[in-house]
Amino acid sequence: GDDTASFDRIQFNFPHWRGKANHKYNRQLIDAFLKSASEKLSPGGEIHMALVQGQGGSSASSLEQYRDTWTPNMHAAQHGLLLYRVEPFEAMYNLSSHRGVDRGFRLGKEPKMFIFGKPEGLGNNADEDDDDSGGNRGGIEEKYQLCCRHELHILLPPDDTTQKSVSSSSCSNVYSLNDIVEGDAIQSIVQGIVPDGIRVEVPLRTILKTSQTGYETEMAVFVMVYCGEKTVIRREEADQYRHLAEEEVGKHVPLR
Repeated sequence: GDDTASFDRIQFNFPHWRGKANHKYNRQLIDAFLKSASEKLSPGGEIHMALVQGQGGSSASSLEQYRDTWTPNMHAAQHGLLLYRVEPFEAMYNLSSHRGVDRGFRLGKEPKMFIFGKPEGLGNNADEDDDDSGGNRGGIEEKYQLCCRHELHILLPPDDTTQKSVSSSSCSNVYSLNDIVEGDAIQSIVQGIVPDGIRVEVPLRTILKTSQTGYETEMAVFVMVYCGEKTVIRREEADQYRHLAEEEVGKHVPLR
């Protein structure tokens, strides 16, 4: 075949390892497919993968449920792909079992088509109904974004008041403790150091008393979440963002 050929659409319906395989082998199968397909995708092209109910993880309501799927968006990210969207899928052909017997197989109540592509093709594949008021700012919908998280621990000054400002001599920005603890200062600082296309969230924050911290001061704990809105995020990038976030926030407030 032509090694230079590229395709606008590459499709794999209901992939499955031979026999009654567990998640490990099916994950290896879709990972290998996505790797190969990503190398043959034309600019703006799409990869379509149909999966039966429960395999794709798009309807998982908890991390535990998601981990009990084939995690296709995680494998896609390893090969520079975003999960653009997920659509209902109806097979308009006769299904044949993978077990060497000419008979159908169960798709569950809601088989889905998972549609992947490269970040640079996102603008060509946006939903016509999408706009800035839809919450995705021209990127993929939040429910399809792959996210990584970590905790950020900030030691609060002993004479904590909501009016006191916190800064270091090397940084011109000054934030009040109220900005840090209750406001969006931390989210703004971190959003400023991650690449375009990565969305930063702070879904949870709490204050630990001195009896809980082992320090002489109280501690603010933030859950930082990085989501691939317009670009790919993998664990290795998230680890880099964590380092950069701690370094940048440390210019403004003391970290643990």
